[in-house]
Amino acid sequence: MAQRQYEPATVFNARIVDMRHLWNPSTEYQGKPGKPNYFAMFIVQKTQAQWFTEPALAGIAQACGKLYATNPHIISWPVVDGDLPSPGGKSSEFAKGHWLFSASTGNSPNVEIVQAGGALTKLTNKTGVKSGDYCMAGVTAAVKQNDPRGVKLYLNAVVFSGPGEEIVFANSVSGAELMKMAQQQGLQVAGFQGAPSGFSPSPGFIPGNAGGFAPTQAGPASTPFASPLNGGGGSSSASPFSAGPGGFTSPANPFGPR
Repeated sequence: MAQRQYEPATVFNARIVDMRHLWNPSTEYQGKPGKPNYFAMFIVQKTQAQWFTEPALAGIAQACGKLYATNPHIISWPVVDGDLPSPGGKSSEFAKGHWLFSASTGNSPNVEIVQAGGALTKLTNKTGVKSGDYCMAGVTAAVKQNDPRGVKLYLNAVVFSGPGEEIVFANSVSGAELMKMAQQQGLQVAGFQGAPSGFSPSPGFIPGNAGGFAPTQAGPASTPFASPLNGGGGSSSASPFSAGPGGFTSPANPFGPR
């Protein structure tokens, strides 16, 4: 069996959109239990008509070109046009005028923030950063294991480089996350059969005086920009802009013969 090909890439001047599972991995895939999976989604401002000629995405384009040279059957690429609706007809305001890409991994990515003066500090939770902030990303491109016609990006490192306008989008919290938050605030969810109200206050609970959420700790950081271990592990979280199993299909093959 041929050894799997990995091509590292870097992206600068991107903005992070979805970082719900940047520090705490998702353990579900399409509503079913799955392997731990760290995930993040990014956007890059459009200045070109095609993603593979976008200067900010030159690293990903180069990595995809190397993969195509040895895998000419590839037809689906990891960058999505934010001006196009999903197959379900959905679109988001934050995506318009941008290219989108996502990356995931089964190993905890290295996450840092640039302090005043340029010093790097390890970031163990999202305190001080938000969706919409500017960042740099280190990823690794590889042919998808479940679809040899597509390319997957593994997430290795994220460096928050500056504040950006906050991005708020729908479905930013899951039902499981809401349940956990309710329990952290002292609420016991009784369910519809147990109590019409749905919630049973715990002893001593005072509405409006619930405590905050303790920050969670990230696992050991992986080496930045390294190839993923054991193929990266985990399955990529579903993106609202995913174009089905093969991902986004470019109107024309950017790496084919011209």
